[in-house]
Amino acid sequence: MFAVLGLETKDEAVYREMLESPALGVEEIAARLATSPDRVRACLDKLFELQLIQESFEVPGRFLAVDPAVGIQQILARQHDELIERQRQIADSHASFLRMLAGTGVHSSPGSGVERLEGMDAVQRRLRELARDAAREVLTFMPGGPQSAAALQAARHNDGHVLGRGVAIRTIGLDGVRDDAATLAYARWLTEQRGEFRTAASLPPRMVLVDGTSALIPIDPGNTRRGALCLSDPALLAPLLALFEQTWEQSAPLGTEHHHTLSDRERALLACIAQGHTDESAAKQLHVSPRTTRRMMASIMDQLGARSRFEAGLKAARLGWL
Repeated sequence: MFAVLGLETKDEAVYREMLESPALGVEEIAARLATSPDRVRACLDKLFELQLIQESFEVPGRFLAVDPAVGIQQILARQHDELIERQRQIADSHASFLRMLAGTGVHSSPGSGVERLEGMDAVQRRLRELARDAAREVLTFMPGGPQSAAALQAARHNDGHVLGRGVAIRTIGLDGVRDDAATLAYARWLTEQRGEFRTAASLPPRMVLVDGTSALIPIDPGNTRRGALCLSDPALLAPLLALFEQTWEQSAPLGTEHHHTLSDRERALLACIAQGHTDESAAKQLHVSPRTTRRMMASIMDQLGARSRFEAGLKAARLGWL
């Protein structure tokens, strides 16, 4: 998780030393970490760039660590804005790709790897055929926000048969579907059936990819009821598969914001950890034993899927727990 911020293990160690001992200078930090002063200065440059440290107003030339609960949230907010912009660029690029395929440059003909399906009935028939023949995985972009009752019913029918045969399903919807009861119910049903569902702030136009050998994309992204193109040419499928995987990695699993709950004591422990406390010093702050603190921290890390206390702090900040 720390690497996501553009920092390395040594940078984290320098940051921790500054949190725990604000009066330390470069030479002292270097001695504690058994590294060179130049390496510490390089770490400080990174931390300053990310606004995790700032120059003291009282002592010119001295740098102080910024409270992680503030600094990390600012970094995550900037990364979130950059991610949304990147997703918008991906969506725009994909829309341009679809317009190119639907235009005069690509025609439906025997052996072309492109088949034109006119109207929704033809599209639904092909979706049923693809669901019937799927052997490995079905990947879907589900833009447009809340889905119609008819679309959700058809999706459950097709997905149920696919999942029943052991075929993997991964679907990405818009973040807004989390606020729509019917679409959210479908997403939860899908995950209960061992499918996977994630959401993103923005998405390319609708797309279904099956086994890496077939894909359905709309003829007109602005009016999906016109029909779809069924692609089977590997040269056309490769960028679509890459696009899906890239979008998947940048999307949030269903339930990210609501899956975990913390007690007041666990929240207080997280706040202590975010301020740079060790398990022992946090135990003193909370008036519990170090053993209890370690057990609570292990539980929090397990809930968050974190491999270190610092990673737990980052994930907690992202979820708004700090």
